[in-house]
Amino acid sequence: MRKILLICIFFACIAGNMQSQVVTGKVLEKGTGETLIGVSVALQNATQRTVTDINGAYSIAAGEGDVLSFSYLGMTPQRITVGKTNVIDVFMSPDQQQLDEIVVVGYGTMRRKDLTGSISSLKGEDLEKTTSSSVLEGLAGKLPGVQVIQNSGTPGGDVTVRVRGIGTINNSDPLYVVDGVPANGGIWYLNPNDIQSIDVLKDASATAIYGARGANGVIMVTTKRGVKGKKEIAVDYSYGIQNITKLYDMMDASQYAALHNEMRTNAGGAAAGYDLNPLFANPQSLGAGTDWQDQIFRTAYMQKVGLSISGGDKVVHSTSLGYYKQDGVMKNTGYNRVTLQSNIRSELHEKFRLTSNIALSGQESETRGTYTVIANAMRILPHIPVRDELSNLTGPIGRADLNGQAINPVGIIETQTNTTPAFRGVANVSGELDITDYLQFKTTGGTETGFDFNNAYYPKFQWGNYQQDETSQSNSASYEVLMTWDNMLTFNKKTGNHSITALAGTSFQNYTKKWVGASGVGRASDMTVELDNALEAKAVSGNRSDWATMSYLGRVNYAYDNRYSFTASLRADGSSRFGPDNRFGYFPSFAGAWTASNEDFMKDISQISFLKLRLGYGKTGNQLISGYIYADKLEVNGQYNFGSSRGFASVPAGIIYPNKLPNPAVKWESAEQYNVGFDVSVLDSRISLTADFYLKNTNDMLTRVPVPQTSGYSLNSGDWPYMNIGQVRNTGVELTLSTVNFDTKDFRWSSDFNIAFNKNEVIDVGGIDIYGTNAIIEGQPINVFYGYVVDHIYQNVDDVFTGPAMESRAADRASYNPYLNTAPGDIAFKKLTEGDVITEEDRTVIGSPHPKFTAGLNNTLTYKNIDLSFFLQGVYGNKIFNHVRLEHEGMSTTYNQFASTKDRWTGEGTSTTMPRAIYADPNNNIRVSDRFIEDGSFLKIRNVTLGYNLPKQWTNFMSIKVYANIDNLLTFTKYSGLDPEVGLNGYDNFIYPPARTILFGLNVKF
Repeated sequence: MRKILLICIFFACIAGNMQSQVVTGKVLEKGTGETLIGVSVALQNATQRTVTDINGAYSIAAGEGDVLSFSYLGMTPQRITVGKTNVIDVFMSPDQQQLDEIVVVGYGTMRRKDLTGSISSLKGEDLEKTTSSSVLEGLAGKLPGVQVIQNSGTPGGDVTVRVRGIGTINNSDPLYVVDGVPANGGIWYLNPNDIQSIDVLKDASATAIYGARGANGVIMVTTKRGVKGKKEIAVDYSYGIQNITKLYDMMDASQYAALHNEMRTNAGGAAAGYDLNPLFANPQSLGAGTDWQDQIFRTAYMQKVGLSISGGDKVVHSTSLGYYKQDGVMKNTGYNRVTLQSNIRSELHEKFRLTSNIALSGQESETRGTYTVIANAMRILPHIPVRDELSNLTGPIGRADLNGQAINPVGIIETQTNTTPAFRGVANVSGELDITDYLQFKTTGGTETGFDFNNAYYPKFQWGNYQQDETSQSNSASYEVLMTWDNMLTFNKKTGNHSITALAGTSFQNYTKKWVGASGVGRASDMTVELDNALEAKAVSGNRSDWATMSYLGRVNYAYDNRYSFTASLRADGSSRFGPDNRFGYFPSFAGAWTASNEDFMKDISQISFLKLRLGYGKTGNQLISGYIYADKLEVNGQYNFGSSRGFASVPAGIIYPNKLPNPAVKWESAEQYNVGFDVSVLDSRISLTADFYLKNTNDMLTRVPVPQTSGYSLNSGDWPYMNIGQVRNTGVELTLSTVNFDTKDFRWSSDFNIAFNKNEVIDVGGIDIYGTNAIIEGQPINVFYGYVVDHIYQNVDDVFTGPAMESRAADRASYNPYLNTAPGDIAFKKLTEGDVITEEDRTVIGSPHPKFTAGLNNTLTYKNIDLSFFLQGVYGNKIFNHVRLEHEGMSTTYNQFASTKDRWTGEGTSTTMPRAIYADPNNNIRVSDRFIEDGSFLKIRNVTLGYNLPKQWTNFMSIKVYANIDNLLTFTKYSGLDPEVGLNGYDNFIYPPARTILFGLNVKF
């Protein structure tokens, strides 16, 4: 019996020791290996619990078979069963559903599941992957309904953003709101590494709270904040190499000489005054000549440096310093920027908080007149050397019709300067007072100050025939300041199943801009480069502009039982841009949502994790027009025949006279938008789909109308008065699909796909407005291409005299002259109207610059410490007018031509697509037509990023990541130009070519 008792005591002791063993380990973030501080570690079904320390370490008493739960804000909770080992390291993954839960909206935040409007969001880490200096470029293709158009590849170059299409022929830029304060001068001053999140308010039920400034969408930017109790220092450095992905295939010297001889021979040769260039007597002897593109482009380098410090207790801050330097792939161009960002939040009292946000940025860009350089590099003839035997810059000499008159582009790069430094300072301070547990007052005052300066300097020179006898210089400077003051009272209370949030407040803004410019010519020496050293002043100019708004706003959000949500808002905006009779505009919105997945009848459908239906309506406005168009515009300088007789010159007098006809009845442009959408997640939220369908009508669009000659006012179209007579409609569908394809202990693969369809249509614009290549036509999208339609190429004389006559066709065969008239090899354009002769009336719509849809696909893969992401962007259905082809496939002037012109028409049956080469082009084959319209669709591998987090045991207390990044890896397109991203209106006119960038970087956190 005693032995049995001893055995029982022995096993009881073992069991007790097993139960009371101590389990230790560390909790790390999966993918980065960063230690997580403050993770809650608990023993399931027991009272034992602890949190991880500053090193991410924990210690808790637990025995074999016990279950430990690990939970941390923003991370997916984990449960681990204790085995035989007493050391357990845990790797936690970000919980995307939690991270996306809070969304920034106008004057506040909301839980995503409570949203009633259409809002798309992007996290800061997705922006950090781009090599661009622009925050906005990082949005390209990643959010449905948000089109980001790269205007050129110029270092530091800006982009154009359109939310749900173009709603007006006036300014269609969205409103940018940074940390709750509207920005006026764009957001170029922000460093992508400083961004916490971007939320784009798209439908009017979300944007109406911004009233007169919300018609084109609202982009909410939130910069990084410090985390209370978590101190962090981070250093990031990267270095990149840039190369042009494509160059134009131009003719070499011998090829061009042969073409030039043919052009002038086809025009009649010496007998018609088109004698041949003696230098081109033996084209083959000229060889390849000068490759002018090779002379102006180069391999370029870039680097980024960032330092950030964050943390605190009572005072929590996040402060960062960034430096960005990018050399341009065109020689002697570049961009550099320094940024300082600081966010500070102080808890001065348990009921009062003070927050300040400061952003300072200085940039300098050197452009060298990029259009002029690239255009001249393509126009100048290849037989001309860059320098003569004395190393002096050269240029065309002799007759311009034989050797051209282009300017040496290398000379422009090496001697001329065009520098633009700029400064932007943004600061705002807000105080938040908790009046009661459910009532809060917040006041925010802010200022945005900007200064820009431009210096363009052109020394005197002579390069061949082209010379500038005097040095010229121009300077311009502008200063602008925007003052804001917002006061908001927020009521937030939940009672039982009822939740209500109400907001009421005022918003005031005042803006002033002043600018001045001066120019001068002559210089005693090129060593004196300041404007004060000019020998003669040429011009002085200066002016200012002002506007102010006063707004009153309110919003109510009501939710019942996590099933039904309603939102209503109203904003009244008063603006100095409009006359007393229409100074205020009123902008309401209504929206509702039904979370069907929370209904009892959905509980048994386990496959559906979440289902919400949304419906919204709202009205917004647009005030982005010239100021004071409701009043007379007075000119202060003029000529008056004062006291002189007929036949004598007028005497100049400082007279003041009305020049622009006013319209006192002018009012806001307004946009009405209807939105229907749904959000659904299935299979434990591994597959999530968001869909939106919208109709957006821009009414009362401000359109210029001509004035009668008898009015006494300016007849210049730029001075015509505005009237509210236009209407534009955008309809579309937006889809976002997010999936978790694999999710295991060591490997995770997730994908995000979006696609957006938009149809743009001008409903009413008071007729037709044609300007150059583009036109505004009722029933068509804004800025469609307008021109002639190619029918075929005439193959013989009988063909020329068959069918409608071109304008330059001879009256009959007897008077036919192939040197002066339409002849075989010329283009026959289609006759679209009545009559026998082609006229301007036969022009028509030949294409639209707007895509039928845009799409993006992002894939993120992680395996242990390795992460890989690649992003694809697609655009389909848009057209591009290739003006570069018009010049370099025209074969009618003394410009170098594309190598494609080797396939030109030289006799019957030789070509059905490329016309004949003839100097002076009597048939006007290079007129605006669908000959130069191309498909602008493309698919780009926009970004590929590969990173490796060094194991924690190698780096001790630090987190170290090395990475490589490639931008613009590959482009798949039928477009023949350098790149299909040519700007908003689809007009390619010698764009600065984009570069492929390979970037290597190191990120250290401790």
